[in-house]
Amino acid sequence: MNPVDARARSASAAIHESLALAAPPAAFATVVRRAAIAKVINLALVGAGAAVFIAAGAAFRTPQPQIPVAEPLTTTTSVAPAPSTTIPNGEGPLVIALPTTTEPAPTTTAAPTTTLAPTTTTTTTTAAPPTTTTTKPPPTTTTKPPDTTPPVIDITYPENRQRFAVPGIKIKGTTEPGAKVRIGERRAEMADAGAWRIWVELEPGRNRFVVVATDAAGNSARAAVVVFYDVPDIEPFTAHATYGSCEEDPPYDIYYGRGEPGSEISVTSAYGSGATIVGLDGGWEVKVFFPEAPPGKVFLVNVADEYGRSKTFEFVSNVPK
Repeated sequence: MNPVDARARSASAAIHESLALAAPPAAFATVVRRAAIAKVINLALVGAGAAVFIAAGAAFRTPQPQIPVAEPLTTTTSVAPAPSTTIPNGEGPLVIALPTTTEPAPTTTAAPTTTLAPTTTTTTTTAAPPTTTTTKPPPTTTTKPPDTTPPVIDITYPENRQRFAVPGIKIKGTTEPGAKVRIGERRAEMADAGAWRIWVELEPGRNRFVVVATDAAGNSARAAVVVFYDVPDIEPFTAHATYGSCEEDPPYDIYYGRGEPGSEISVTSAYGSGATIVGLDGGWEVKVFFPEAPPGKVFLVNVADEYGRSKTFEFVSNVPK
C-alpha cells in the first residue's frame, strides 16, 4: 500500500469514529458532510495525481535491452474493490466511494540469461611450399665438322704464258684469309684480306711456277703459271762498293758500275737506301748514307737494276761510340 492510500484510509476511519461518538444536528450534519466530501475529493485528486505521475515515470523509463529468456515470468496482481464510507444523513445514508489506487503490477525482470556460443577452435595448418627440383639438361656440345675444304687460290699477275724481258718478276694473287702461300721454299708476303705476292727470278726461256696455299686446317690447294724470259740485247750489269766501312758520322759508302742506259739502279739495306739512273754512256754511281747503322755491326747492302740483276756487299759502321 502506498502512502496516499494509507492517508485516505486513516481519514475515513477518523470520520467514522467522529460520527459514532455523537449525532450532530441536521445543520451540523450538512456541514460535516460537505467537509467530508471536499476532503475525500481532495484526497482523490491527490491520489489521481500520484497515479498519473507514476504512470508517466514508467512511460519515460529508459528501456532496458531485451534479452531473450528461456521462459517469461508472469505475475498477477489482484486489486481489491475500492472501500466505501457511509455517512448518516437525514435523507438517508450518504455513501462516498473512496478513490482506489491501483498499484502497478510489480515487474519482475528475470536475470539475463547469457547463452554462450560453443567455442570453436580453428587450427590452420600451413603446408610447406612444394619443393621444385630443377634438373639441368646436360650441356649441349656442338661439334663443328672438320674443315676439309681446300682454300681457293687465284693468281692475278702475271697472265699465263706472258713474256718478259727482265730476269725477275713479282707473282701476285689472292687466297683464303689466314692461309699461307709459297713457291717452292720461298714464302709469299701476306696481307690481312688474303692478298699475297712473291718475288721470283726468271731463267732465259720458259719458266713454270707452282703456287701452294695451305689453310689453318691443313688443307692445301695449288695453282700454276707459265711465263717466258726473253733475254734482251743489253749492256751487262756490274756493281762495286768503294769503302765497305766508314768512320764518319753518319757513315756512308759509294756504289758504282755499269748497266743498260736509262735503266734504274737501286741500293737497299736495313739501315739506309738510295737510287740512281744509268747514264747514256752506261755508267752509274750513287752515294748511300746509313745513319741508323749500329757501330761495329756488319750488315748487307743489295745493289740491283730494273731487270732483276743484282749484287750484294757488306758494310760496317766504325763511328766511335
